[in-house]
Amino acid sequence: MHFFILLVAFLVGSDQPYNPVSDSTEFRNGEVRGTVVVPATSNRNQNRFRGRAYRNRTSQQATEESATVSNPLLDVVISAHPTSFQVEAEPLPDPIQVIQKDATFIPTVTPVTVGSIVQFVNDDPFFHNVFSLTPGARFNIGRRPKGDVYSKEIPQLSWKVQGIGPINLYCDIHSQMSAVILSLDTPYFTKLNEDGSFTLPELPDGEYEIRAYHPKFELISRKVIVRQGEIVELDLIFS
Repeated sequence: MHFFILLVAFLVGSDQPYNPVSDSTEFRNGEVRGTVVVPATSNRNQNRFRGRAYRNRTSQQATEESATVSNPLLDVVISAHPTSFQVEAEPLPDPIQVIQKDATFIPTVTPVTVGSIVQFVNDDPFFHNVFSLTPGARFNIGRRPKGDVYSKEIPQLSWKVQGIGPINLYCDIHSQMSAVILSLDTPYFTKLNEDGSFTLPELPDGEYEIRAYHPKFELISRKVIVRQGEIVELDLIFS
């Protein structure tokens, strides 16, 4: 009894608030980080046109055939899909741009959540006509001159595979142009860094499937358990 009274007196008289946990302890959600290996890929940038009528309307013809080698790591999207709880993926707060430059889509892969706004921006001195034939997301924005910005809301796709829905993009004038808008059902996603590394921070506790997407390779999926304050490390290899 005397010990209890002394303990209470000590706590009341102390200038510091009572805290059963040390101030040096950092509380944070879990994190998944790792690296991805992607085989080298090459793109033939042939700049083909579809018809003389389009060529006559362009302010400048595209460049002659050339071969370009892109960094395949930049086309990888890593996403975390909860399997032990449900999460609502809100639309992104700001529009995401897909730019047409040098008769190429930049970026090649654009990850977004359903309801997000994607802006198609023509940065070339000639016309582009972006379209998609993807079921549930068909559209055609028509011929657009340099500087034109066209906004498109990304719809819900009923045919998503494992929470991922690729929307394939093309240009009706330049047949070599192609890209992907990746419609996701999770707010937890990121693209790779140039060195192939990635980090998915601030993940709530639970079970997840970590998925790695690249348009030219089979989807990679790994199951993980995320706990508060812990880091899960993954090394993923496309083949």
